[in-house]
Amino acid sequence: MFIMLKKTLTIFSVLVISLFFLSFYGWVVKEISVNKQKYGFITEPIKFMYTFPDMFKQSVEEVKKLPGTFVKTPKNFKPINKLDQDVYALFSYSESDKVRAIIVKNLRNDSVVRKWTIANNHANIARIIHAMLLPDGSLVYGYAYKWSGIKRIDTAGNVIWEQKNAVFHHSKEFDKDGNIWASTAKTNGMTTGMYKLHKQTVFYHDQTITKIDAETGKILFNKSVSEILKENNLEYYLLKSPDVIDPLHLNDVEPALKTTEYYEEGDVFMSFRHISAIIHYRPSTNKVINVIEGPFVSQHDVDFLNDHTIAVFNNNNYVRRAGKHTRKPPKDTSALTIVGDFYSNIVTYDFRDESYSFIGDSIFRANKIFTYTEGLFEFIDDSTYFVEEQNSGVMWVIRDNEVIYKNVLKSQHEGYHHLLNWTRIIKNYD
Repeated sequence: MFIMLKKTLTIFSVLVISLFFLSFYGWVVKEISVNKQKYGFITEPIKFMYTFPDMFKQSVEEVKKLPGTFVKTPKNFKPINKLDQDVYALFSYSESDKVRAIIVKNLRNDSVVRKWTIANNHANIARIIHAMLLPDGSLVYGYAYKWSGIKRIDTAGNVIWEQKNAVFHHSKEFDKDGNIWASTAKTNGMTTGMYKLHKQTVFYHDQTITKIDAETGKILFNKSVSEILKENNLEYYLLKSPDVIDPLHLNDVEPALKTTEYYEEGDVFMSFRHISAIIHYRPSTNKVINVIEGPFVSQHDVDFLNDHTIAVFNNNNYVRRAGKHTRKPPKDTSALTIVGDFYSNIVTYDFRDESYSFIGDSIFRANKIFTYTEGLFEFIDDSTYFVEEQNSGVMWVIRDNEVIYKNVLKSQHEGYHHLLNWTRIIKNYD
């Protein structure tokens, strides 16, 4: 009897004390939240405790409505960093719906050494693509497929010039004189080209190539790629494409920086994803020198490796996703011819003998590196190159067929990282 009475009194005492502390906590919360009172060191912990449910709810809601500029980080993602030298890269990403950031980051120690904050007046999925850092520290940037064009700002963020007379998309590259070659379009609409096929009139999306004076922002050269094809008797490439609406899909204009036996300074190599071809074009004469088609499909990013070799990032996939267009699997698989797995890789073309070879094919396969759209690579030195696996947002640095760096650009949202937007490696950064 005594033991039961003691147990009852203990429970009652605990309840009374608990109610007292709950009442006291409620009173303190009211005083802090409503009457703005402060109680020393306990103020902030109390505020955190009563605001945590709202913060958690807000975080959940934010994740539910995150735009496509964020990518979910795999739970088993394991970064790698064996870099033994500084590697500086120029990134652009979404800081919030209304703010974009451009940074210079050292991949070796994960430090941000420069940052620009850009107001975003477009949709929350708007992306700044392939920003450019000039020798004086100024920056050229623009939103992809937006009428805002591109602009150059100084180190303090002041606008030096703006160019709004073209819609910019995909890559931007410097020529020998410091001018900018860009993939552009006449308008942001889709109807900028037309041809007749028997009795049918076909309207399609044409693109243009544009050369811009980096000092003034003035357009020095602009030409429709459909015009280039027509004037060189190559307009049939419009019909070879599996995409009628966007038959060419220009994604890179790479200028030659010097004259060699195989090309002249000022020539440009244009990458067209939807016809899986690189077109060597000479603007000074309006002549197509060569159309390069090889073991690459839906490619991006043409680069010069040396005086006689170019390389392309080979996405290695359909122009249009296979999806439900594949046939149903057979019940009897014994008659299947199994071809194997396809991943992205880097394909080289040697002008001397018109031969093709592959860079990193085995390492791409081993690590399942693949991006359906976009993607790029850039050599850091003769044996080391950077790869942007764009769709997944994963960065790689590969040396002598070994991964020495693998990471993502972490975001402010737990479990998500930033989508990559054509990262640019900056050599000899000061």
